[in-house]
Order: sequence, then C-alpha cells, then structure tokens
Amino acid sequence: MLLEVKNLHKEFGGVLANADISFELKAGEIVGLIGPNGAGKTTLFNCIAGYYKPTSGKVFFDGKDITGWPAHRVAKVGIARTFQVMKIMPTLTVEENIMIGAFCRTGDRQVARREAQKILELVDLMQEAKAYPPELPIAIQKRIELARALATRPKLLMLDEVAAGLNPLETKEIIQTLQKIKKERDLSLLLTEHVMEFIMTISERVIVMAAGRKIAEGVPGEVAKEKKVIEAYLGEKYAKGK
Repeated sequence: MLLEVKNLHKEFGGVLANADISFELKAGEIVGLIGPNGAGKTTLFNCIAGYYKPTSGKVFFDGKDITGWPAHRVAKVGIARTFQVMKIMPTLTVEENIMIGAFCRTGDRQVARREAQKILELVDLMQEAKAYPPELPIAIQKRIELARALATRPKLLMLDEVAAGLNPLETKEIIQTLQKIKKERDLSLLLTEHVMEFIMTISERVIVMAAGRKIAEGVPGEVAKEKKVIEAYLGEKYAKGK
C-alpha cells in the first residue's frame, strides 16, 4: 500500500476538523476526495503533506511512518501537492517556476533546468516557458503549478481543486493531461474537487467527507447513489442524472 491514513484526528483550539479518518491508496490508483465546503478535505491534505501535524492518528507512506513530518521532508519521500489558492511566483518565468520544484532533488541549476524542460514538454507548456504567469490564462497557470509539483519527482501527486475555474473544454484537457502524466510518470493521484464531472470521470475510487468525517467510500457510480452522500453533498438532481 502506498498511502495509509489511520484514525486521523485534527483539532484547532478544540474545534474538530478531521475526526477518525482512515483510508488507503494503492500505487497507481486515482482516488477522489469530495464533500461540501468545511468538510475537512484541505485539512486532511495538509496533515498528509506535512503542513499540519495531526492531533492523533497515523500517516504511512511507502511503508514509512511520516506522521507529523514537515512538508519539505514529506516532499523528499515522494509526496507533492498543489494548492486551491495557487502559489505561483509571478516574477519568475514559467520555466523558473518549474525549476523551483526540481530543486527538491538537486542543487545544480543546469540539472534543474533540464528537468524543467522535460516537464514543460510533458504538460504542453513549451511555448510559455519564457512567459511570466500573470500574463497567462488561469488554465495555463493551473498547469504551471501542476508542473512544479511534478518536478519534485513524486510518487503521489495531491491536487487541491485543480479544475476550479476552468470551462468544460479546459476541464477535459486537464483530465487528459493527468491521465498522461499518471501513465508516463507512474504516479498515484489523490484529488479533491467540487467539479463533479471532473472527479467522477477521472477517479477510480471516491471518498466522501462531511463535517470532518468520512461518510462513504467506493467506486464513483455507487457512491453517487448512496442516500447519505446525496443528502450531505450531491443532491437529488445529480443522483438522478447519473
């Protein structure tokens, strides 16, 4: 098992954000994490990726107990993430932004540049390599953040609302890009998203959260029909549409 989360709790000043969360993710798997705003999805991401230390519970990655490790150390063992609010460096070129990710594995600028060039080609950003992110559309900026995470050479890529703000064509393109990089880089993906067409299309398995707890888990088609999921998040209209 690549990732194991066991009975994870996270509290902020007595407020419970994650309560007894447990799940597993196999190597090569794509798992979607869904739920209403305030469900605790991003908190869970932050606990796995080392931005928050769990109040209790365990996180195992590739057989190692990484519970409470800082983010830079988690990145070194092979977990990379993107952010709901993008963290792109506006005064650096697209290529230089991606090189920042590559510096996770090397201190050599030329090695980092070569890795960035490979990633630029992989995610179809070669034409934008010398541009600055603020000059580019939101869909391209999303790809830049994705590319920078890829440059850390992860085994697990965690994507926080990578399809947010995209139109249907751009959403289809990002799905194709993710499927391509999963195959070519032998990656596992953990995604959280509110765009249901995206998450239900790309995910092999879906975990549903509400009020800080996991309320369902399974293949997308089955989870979408569960009464508690419909009541907590999807709504009757979506369930009937499926």
